[in-house]
Amino acid sequence: MKASENKNHRTRVAAERREKTRARLLDSALYVFAQKGPHAVIDDVIAHAGMARGSFYNYFRTNEELLAAVARDVSNELMRAIDPLVIDCADPAVRVASGARLLLHAVKDHALFAAFVARLPFPTASSGLVGIQFLSRDVSLGISAGRFRHVLARPATDLVTGVVLSAAYSVTLQASDADYPEQMVRVLLRGLGLGMAEAARIVALVLPVLELPPESILARAGAHGPAVLV
Repeated sequence: MKASENKNHRTRVAAERREKTRARLLDSALYVFAQKGPHAVIDDVIAHAGMARGSFYNYFRTNEELLAAVARDVSNELMRAIDPLVIDCADPAVRVASGARLLLHAVKDHALFAAFVARLPFPTASSGLVGIQFLSRDVSLGISAGRFRHVLARPATDLVTGVVLSAAYSVTLQASDADYPEQMVRVLLRGLGLGMAEAARIVALVLPVLELPPESILARAGAHGPAVLV
């Protein structure tokens, strides 16, 4: 092997090892934060990950930085899994409604994720999400197509974001009806200007099956078992 090839191999192996270590930290943080809240100490995460304190600081400087990374990675990977399932819908109202329903059902179905969401401060949960980009796209399309009426793009996007995140928070705190996501999205569509019958029709549509890739943080976290809110 030439010297340059050997160097490239070492660089690649080091990058893969670094990514695996970061993933292990995020997995542990998701579990620990879900159990103890966003004020869990770094030592808890390190102990669960089974690594040295020095290794932790190679990736994150503070608890808050780690919490933000987990929130961003979990939310972004979930929305990247949801968007391909709705992007082919010609009706932007169906896109928005189906995406919101899939997200809320995911919160209900993933106990660990739900517990983590319940511990997040609201501003952290709503910042830097790729889902906002997808939502802004579909809201703008809905307004252009006349599906969303008497609303402007930014207020409408904020409306959907606020309702969905508040609903996600709510279902983590207390038991809710199996169709609670549909109840919330029906109200949301009404707020965007759709009639009662049309909103009911849209939320009655069969949802596609959401399958997370096995390498996703939520899929990996499932191995930890259910989380318990304390």
